[in-house]
Amino acid sequence: MKNIKIAALSIVALTCLTTLFVRIPLPSRGYFNVGDVAVVFGGLVLGFMNPRQGILWAVGACGIGSALADILGGFAVFAPLTFAAKGAEGALAAVAASRTGAARYTVLALGGAAMVGIYFFGEVMMPNIGLQGAVAEIPANLIQAVGGAVGGMFAATALKKTKMI
Repeated sequence: MKNIKIAALSIVALTCLTTLFVRIPLPSRGYFNVGDVAVVFGGLVLGFMNPRQGILWAVGACGIGSALADILGGFAVFAPLTFAAKGAEGALAAVAASRTGAARYTVLALGGAAMVGIYFFGEVMMPNIGLQGAVAEIPANLIQAVGGAVGGMFAATALKKTKMI
């Protein structure tokens, strides 16, 4: 149990720093980033470590790390939405860790879809963004979801092969 706590704390830091590393502004005042790689990686690692509790740890670690990046990066208004979107994506990545083959890819795709959907509905409700801004961000969010799934899966699989998790 102690190891998963250390891993979760490390994933909070990794997710925050990776999200802040590359930021490309989007029409709704949000930004495109590569933090989804860390979100999927973190969810998978925590799921590999503990299939049952890893899901809850992934929600917290991935959601907090990403929301913290929003706060530190000047986008605090997005932090609650980001917590929900990235927490769901990380949780589904943790679920995917206990699957193999096509089932793993399907659950990772559901995680990406959850992230895109949560951002879409949240942004539609924001007065300064609305439907037009939310629709404009769908392509960038889809790219982040696919890139995050591919990069996170590659990194987590490589780490698993080292027998460290």
